[in-house]
Amino acid sequence: MTEKRFHPFAVLHLLRKTILVYLLPLVQVLFARNWAALWAALAQDVLLLALLSMVCWEVLRVSGWQMDAHGNLLVRWRLVIRLDRTLRADMLAALTIDRPVVYRLAGASRLTLYPAGQKKPLTLIVARDDARELADRLLPLEQPVVHRPHGGEKMVFAVLGANGLSTLALLALALRQSRPYAPDAETLAFAHLSRLAAFAARWLPMGTAWMLVATGWLFCISLARSAAQVAHYTVWRTAAQLGSRGGLLHRYEMRLCRAHLNYADLRRSPVTRALHYCPVFVTAGSCAPELPLFVWKEGTPLLQELMPGIALPPDTAPDITRRSKIYFLPAGLPLGLCLLLTAVSRTTLPTLTLPLLVPDLFFAALLAAAFVGYRREGAWMQDDHLTLRRQKGFHLHCVCALHPDLCLTVQQSPWAVAAHRANLTLIFPGRLKQKVRSVALTELAFLQQAE
Repeated sequence: MTEKRFHPFAVLHLLRKTILVYLLPLVQVLFARNWAALWAALAQDVLLLALLSMVCWEVLRVSGWQMDAHGNLLVRWRLVIRLDRTLRADMLAALTIDRPVVYRLAGASRLTLYPAGQKKPLTLIVARDDARELADRLLPLEQPVVHRPHGGEKMVFAVLGANGLSTLALLALALRQSRPYAPDAETLAFAHLSRLAAFAARWLPMGTAWMLVATGWLFCISLARSAAQVAHYTVWRTAAQLGSRGGLLHRYEMRLCRAHLNYADLRRSPVTRALHYCPVFVTAGSCAPELPLFVWKEGTPLLQELMPGIALPPDTAPDITRRSKIYFLPAGLPLGLCLLLTAVSRTTLPTLTLPLLVPDLFFAALLAAAFVGYRREGAWMQDDHLTLRRQKGFHLHCVCALHPDLCLTVQQSPWAVAAHRANLTLIFPGRLKQKVRSVALTELAFLQQAE
């Protein structure tokens, strides 16, 4: 196969890594406050940009990629020195194809390849047809089992992708106040903000009301972005891979090799418990996607259809006798400080008392989530799979380890030795980690059996 060239947008990818070079002429001007020399510094930046653009364009002209008859990818970068990198098809853990709006207009795609066991991925900016050809040759689709979310499942997907309890509350408020017509998603997301601000100004100070409105706008934007990401969403499974694609403005596609899957992560939160839906994140290599692979309605067979053989942690409480109180420190310390400031403000600055209740409520909610982790975190062996539960923020992560080659690390402090407890850390290929805190040694007996 003949060598192919990268897309011209690869120059922008290279120039992005040199942005600090353009800031060097401005540093002396800003520190010296010599505004008369600002134009000279800008002229130097233009000259540096032109010079580096020429260098990057020459690198792009003499570099390229090709695939041999065995399906191995060879990438060559040339300028003064030659850097070659070969990626075997059987060592590819995952790949993603991103096509933002600007890339789509130019006919380009950003192809990111995640080799198995390596932390640093390989990013290529190639033409759209070349990205599709590479993906089909490296991880081909053969007889896929396809699932497309519809109706309420897609709406739940959008709400969970926005990742905020306030988004759901704002959405419910807009639904309650909306008129009897069928608004589209954009109207639904941005409606009635003026009414919300007027209502908030009646019982909140002006600064707090504006903060509430700004927070609502941010969550509305997050909801609209999430709704655009799940448009035309499709998830599939084949004998060799898992994958998904979707997006309205920003098109993307992800393919994960099932032989290199690290773990599946089901994230539970108060919102997911209320909706009875659970987002499922799956990683392979160092690929940790932002969006879940799919949203599973609890009690349905969709989870086993897309991921046969997966095991979930048992619905049992672990032994919490003499468990460490480290769970409460990340939220307890700032909550105590905020409560102290609130108490002081009542006598010194009463106008700040009400705004300080906002961080008080936030850290109190985090403390309640930490209590859930204190009662639920643990590790179990289920159906020859190591499963665990860990609390991170407001989410309780239910993790099932899928890769056979993982590193288990048991750490004990002097206090943990006395309490017969330890921290269990799972290190997967690609240097992804999962940690369970203060596990009873009696619950780690399966490690000795494995030895």
